[in-house]
Amino acid sequence: MSGKENIVFGLIYFAFTAVLGPVLLVPGNGGNFQKMMAADKAVEAMAEEMKTGEPKAVTQAAAVAAIMDYLKGAKRIGFIASAAHAHGNLESLLNVVAGLVILTLQIPSSYKTLLSLLFIIGAVMHSGLLYLVAVFGIRAVGGFTMIGAVAIIAGLLLTGIASVIGIKGIKGIKGIKGQKNAG
Repeated sequence: MSGKENIVFGLIYFAFTAVLGPVLLVPGNGGNFQKMMAADKAVEAMAEEMKTGEPKAVTQAAAVAAIMDYLKGAKRIGFIASAAHAHGNLESLLNVVAGLVILTLQIPSSYKTLLSLLFIIGAVMHSGLLYLVAVFGIRAVGGFTMIGAVAIIAGLLLTGIASVIGIKGIKGIKGIKGQKNAG
């Protein structure tokens, strides 16, 4: 692996995460909108009963149940799904940038492979697992997202170290070690 794989993965993963937003997350929020409307209707019914005296226990219970149903859906779809979507987009672009950097490094190919794998595994194990939790409801994998976060941080740290010692000269950019005379 030379970094090229990160660029290819990053662009494909970006397309995937961009599509998942409108295709899977927005319809889920649409269903949650229906729950919000049901909660609003139940609260309005309770407010009407309050105008004439005490609201009935059945009306109060219906309002509370509708609000709780809405809040459960809003919490599940809203926060986790938006986090998965945002992290997926960022981690896909991080793979593109990391791939470009890895391509410019004069370091052993085994080290390039390690860096490349850290970024790809990081994206899949972090935002990929967040998608499984948020979109598909597979909560059991949620605890493993930390593996992806650690892989990404390790990749960033090791790429930074590798950049100190292995940046190739890039034609047309002054001041980079190893640059050949462009003139």
